[in-house]
Amino acid sequence: MPISINLLAEAKVEEELRRRDPVKRAIWVGLLLVCMVLFWSSTLYIREIGEKSVLTGMEEQLAAQSKDYKQLLANEKDLEDINHKLGDLERIYTNRFLWGSVLNALQQSVINDVQLLSFHGEQSYAYAAESKPVKDDSGRVIAAGKAGGVTQKILMEWNASDSSATPGDQVGKYKEALKQTSFFSSQLDKNSEITLENLSPPSIDGESGKTIVMFTLQCRLPDKVMK
Repeated sequence: MPISINLLAEAKVEEELRRRDPVKRAIWVGLLLVCMVLFWSSTLYIREIGEKSVLTGMEEQLAAQSKDYKQLLANEKDLEDINHKLGDLERIYTNRFLWGSVLNALQQSVINDVQLLSFHGEQSYAYAAESKPVKDDSGRVIAAGKAGGVTQKILMEWNASDSSATPGDQVGKYKEALKQTSFFSSQLDKNSEITLENLSPPSIDGESGKTIVMFTLQCRLPDKVMK
């Protein structure tokens, strides 16, 4: 029986051993894992860029909306202030002081030998803003608030002359005549009286030749809060 010898068998065995070398396999597996990690990292990086872009857009949109919201709050506050002032103006108009009543009272207080030379009236309004109560951290009120409003102030002044037989005697009578008119009797109280502010020495009137006394009366009506 013939014997066959394969001279390449040893080389084939060595080649097969090289193919089955675990180190080489590990290297290939490592390279494969590295490629997979790089691919996954690239995917995450691309996704992160996209999400950052979306986040930036949302932040810009939020900033724009926040600015609009602050402007809206400012406009709302301005509107509230305007409505409050309009309400004050409405109260002033509704409760306005009528100077016709004063002129009518002047006509009712005419007495002999007293001539009204001039009348001056001032009408002003003082506005006080509303203040809210101040509270501490526990919610306890430590300072009471004050209601806002508009206070009406009226000042009147008469300049007149007394040409009676005894100049100056009619000043008190003229004051009483003013106080007894229906208007002043309803407006004046103990804290607001018609007062004598000035009384001049007797002098000769250039037109009539009579001895006269010049005097000035003044009156502040009680302050009135418009509600």
